[in-house]
Amino acid sequence: MDSQLASLIERLANPTVLPMRPTESRQLAAMPTEVIDCGPYRSRVLIRENHEPRAKNALLLHGWGGHPLMLAEAQTLLQAQGYRVYAPFLLGHDPRTPASCDLPGQSALLLAMQARYGPFDSVVAHSAGGLITAMAHWLGFSFNRVALLAAPASVPSLLLHSLRQHRAPGHYLAPLSGYFQSRYGLPADVRAAQPYTFSGPRVLIMHGKQDRRISHTDAGHIHAQSADSQLHMIEDTGHLGILSHQRTRQALTRFLCAKNADHEKGNLHVGAY
Repeated sequence: MDSQLASLIERLANPTVLPMRPTESRQLAAMPTEVIDCGPYRSRVLIRENHEPRAKNALLLHGWGGHPLMLAEAQTLLQAQGYRVYAPFLLGHDPRTPASCDLPGQSALLLAMQARYGPFDSVVAHSAGGLITAMAHWLGFSFNRVALLAAPASVPSLLLHSLRQHRAPGHYLAPLSGYFQSRYGLPADVRAAQPYTFSGPRVLIMHGKQDRRISHTDAGHIHAQSADSQLHMIEDTGHLGILSHQRTRQALTRFLCAKNADHEKGNLHVGAY
């Protein structure tokens, strides 16, 4: 392994986490949290409790370099729908316990949360969080429905963005992809080309047409992999804007309210409002 490739692997395992705004820091300080021990890692889980015995569990998963407060609007929406909501820091992202942890290592967090809190009915995942959810599903993480916001369609797609971000030569994509895919205990087609071939869950896919981080064409690739999916392309927003977009809230509300009955595969292109 050459030195630049080794350096890239190291940098990709140590993301630069977006700083919290003052309002987000205050929200975090006021929220109940629990610590998840996951192998050598520790990370906080933000919890919005619901003491109704029949309340279902929902998971919010932020993207690489993000934090749980970025999904505050989705959390509010899930609470309004009667969910018990869990929002963890990805491993290595909690400012209290910084550590090096690459993308494949994140599946262990979801499996540890399932073991502690029981099954999750719904997952809302942003960006790399969607890919992490798909990989964890193949390792035993179960749920009934998942909303994917600006998710990359595959490991190579996410790594291509990372190479551009680090201004690294494109010829490193193949060796990087090979390295990360070897870290997943999964079949080769799942690791690379078709990680979203879910066995059972309903899928909502939302992507901004102005996304400059993860190409909106990835949404179509995920839609093609998922037998029971809806696709919403939003014309006037990008990678982070989708988290608070009015169309995101509307589509997510309808998706969470829908019954678990079979439905036709939908393909909706949402215009500017």
